[in-house]
Amino acid sequence: MFSFLKKLFIPNHSEPDQAAPAPADATQPEKSTDTDAAEPKPAASEPAEPKPAEPDTATPPAPAPAPVTAEISMAAELSLKICLQSDVGLVRTNNEDRGFYKSPPDGDVAEQKGTLVVVADGMGGASAGEVAADLAVRLIPEAYYASTTEPGLALKQSLEAASSAIYRQAQEDLTLRGMGTTCVALAIRRSEAFMAYVGDSRLYLLRDGQFYQLTDDHSVVNEMVRQGLLTREQARNHEERNVLSLSMGGRPEISASGWDEPMSLREGDRFLLCSDGLHDLVSDERMRLIVAEFPPEEATLRLIEAAKQGGGHDNITAAIVHVSKAGVESAVEPRGTREFKLTTQ
Repeated sequence: MFSFLKKLFIPNHSEPDQAAPAPADATQPEKSTDTDAAEPKPAASEPAEPKPAEPDTATPPAPAPAPVTAEISMAAELSLKICLQSDVGLVRTNNEDRGFYKSPPDGDVAEQKGTLVVVADGMGGASAGEVAADLAVRLIPEAYYASTTEPGLALKQSLEAASSAIYRQAQEDLTLRGMGTTCVALAIRRSEAFMAYVGDSRLYLLRDGQFYQLTDDHSVVNEMVRQGLLTREQARNHEERNVLSLSMGGRPEISASGWDEPMSLREGDRFLLCSDGLHDLVSDERMRLIVAEFPPEEATLRLIEAAKQGGGHDNITAAIVHVSKAGVESAVEPRGTREFKLTTQ
């Protein structure tokens, strides 16, 4: 594990390094899967060293719609504020992104497994992408909370089980052949965070003013970058930049990536889970500025507006999880399970 990630996983350590490299170029076609491509190694344990984000001081105006929001009290005098927002974008006619969070009302389950947040980005012809993403946000929480293993392993296994179920359904229904989804999932139990992902949906962390990409895309181009065949600058405009090397539902069995150990939380941490409709069109530095400057509800809206200003060629989904001291913000009753689906505009 690289030293900068060790700093993130050990509480009260010195400040982390600079932000990760900016994401790919804005203009790109719909993603596809390449099931013959070599499957990348689980990279979240050893992501590429980050670089300073591109300077960008512009902040877009916030649109009117309100995100789905909840506040959840936790142990260790910490509380979570979770905000979810999705948008169909400016080009597509339907939204294949899905988002979900759950904080179990059962105290024992909450103590063992904590709060779960999931973002999935479906793909496939007709409505197949929606079906795959719907299955992901339904099956992952079911498997995660039913598991008797520790949260990190349970999270990985829940993505893998959901992927196999998506694959089986696609084989049984010809209209769904080729469907799949990317997914990133974050679980927070007490003062620790656990993560698992498949594809190019991402998890970021804002901590002490620095912005980190905590996932490493499962894509053909990113694998070429890891092997030293391409620079990140070349990857931004590569013709295969949207070809995934791993997705949920693309093969009978997969191995999800995730952390080998939990991350210790700090007061003030802000996690951003998002689909590529956001990170492909908005630089890391611009996302950092928005997440750092605005409260979670407004930040999710401004992130989506920034992606629309960049072209809005894909569906756009953002979820922000803000860790704070319990009682610092006005407390509201936890609202349990939440799921959103944006209808065609």
